[in-house]
Amino acid sequence: MRKFLVHAKTFERIEDALKPFADQISPLVLSDEGDLKQPWGESEAKAAIAYGTTDAYFSPAVMTFFTTLFEFEQLDWFQSSAAGTEHPMIQATGKKAALFSGSHEQSHAIAEWVLWAGLDHFQDGAARRRAQENQSWERLPFREISSTSWLIIGFGSIGQESGRRLRALGAHVTGVRRSGGSSEAANEIVTPDKMQAALRNADAVLLSVPLTDATENMADAAFFEAMKSGSLFVNVGRGGLVDEAALLAALDTGRLAQASLDVVREEPLSPESEIWRHPQITLTPHIAAQTPQSGLRTDKVFLTNLERFLAGKPLKNEVSADVFS
Repeated sequence: MRKFLVHAKTFERIEDALKPFADQISPLVLSDEGDLKQPWGESEAKAAIAYGTTDAYFSPAVMTFFTTLFEFEQLDWFQSSAAGTEHPMIQATGKKAALFSGSHEQSHAIAEWVLWAGLDHFQDGAARRRAQENQSWERLPFREISSTSWLIIGFGSIGQESGRRLRALGAHVTGVRRSGGSSEAANEIVTPDKMQAALRNADAVLLSVPLTDATENMADAAFFEAMKSGSLFVNVGRGGLVDEAALLAALDTGRLAQASLDVVREEPLSPESEIWRHPQITLTPHIAAQTPQSGLRTDKVFLTNLERFLAGKPLKNEVSADVFS
């Protein structure tokens, strides 16, 4: 028997699917108010597993979730609903857990957010909204996605799902990844040493790489200077990938036409930040992955992995312990 730490909203979604494992796990359910309950009865088990979801990560009781996690005498497995591992709390969890697995199921939702950002920019959604607000019957022209070229830096799950959707609309897609090769989600793949040249030809540039020591501030003044004049910059990776002062300068000088950001360095963003008010920035509060469908797909990954874990089989999306070293 192992304790199973999970947020109450997640538990409500998956409780029925957990019932076949009732003789092997004892749920420990955390509410947003910080209350911990054992709905299937008390357990004094020393070993535990846990499922971290956006329900827990964005809960007012998130610190209770992680405090409880770190107090477990033995954490045999942690499943995260996210693909990223750079957050200090996730790093600490990965060090404690004997096994750690992530999820790429949010890629579909993020790719749709990318499509929205592209359509809103190339169809000049801001001008349309202003015209409606001003009751101006103005026939504004727009550019079709099929006429655009996209450079997707980081061609993992998010990059590929974005590429598939953009190509379906006729866009030319160039992916950047270290391994090179080819992909049905892109017209061409280039390695990072060819990225600088590719920046000059892209109407839109999408960042979807993890944040590491090597990628921090990769979008700096030189990066923006290399981009095509009047292009769109999109970031769904992490805020730390971008030198935000350099981004603002590139927008102010007209080098870039627009930036669409789902992530920023400071989250939540300070009310004093210029990013809130900049007329050429479209900002959402790190919500690109937060759809009901994304949550259900991630739950399915967890349940598949739970069955595998209890049977002693390899986990889907298992993360190497080296990532947490």
